[in-house]
Amino acid sequence: MENELAQAYSEVYEILKYIPMAYLNKIPKDVLNIFKTKRDKNYKVNINPNLPLEDQKLHRKTLILLSVLNLDYWCEPDEREEILNIYWKNEKESYVVLDEENNLIPNSADTSLVLYQEESFIEKIWSKLKRFFKRS
Repeated sequence: MENELAQAYSEVYEILKYIPMAYLNKIPKDVLNIFKTKRDKNYKVNINPNLPLEDQKLHRKTLILLSVLNLDYWCEPDEREEILNIYWKNEKESYVVLDEENNLIPNSADTSLVLYQEESFIEKIWSKLKRFFKRS
């Protein structure tokens, strides 16, 4: 699992070499440093700059990391909202598919949580005083 993430860092690091400088400058140096230091230096990355990213054989985590970079640093605010809505819709649909196919998600009526809130110090004193005077 950790090896796959290091390979994804390597792929992202390699892809970042091919993007325009205007986009690269929008990414903070510490984020770029993470890709540089945490990558798998022994992993041979096969990126063809003449092919679109969707036609390349990239790790799923690489695509996720690129999506995060796009969302956090390259998108305009209105674009960001639209992308977040798409992500939210896709996540909701994936839960529905899991529920229908595998029945992995229990019925929502069974999973409702009961909120338990402890009494504050003053509320405890007040209830003790009320009980004391009820007995008298």
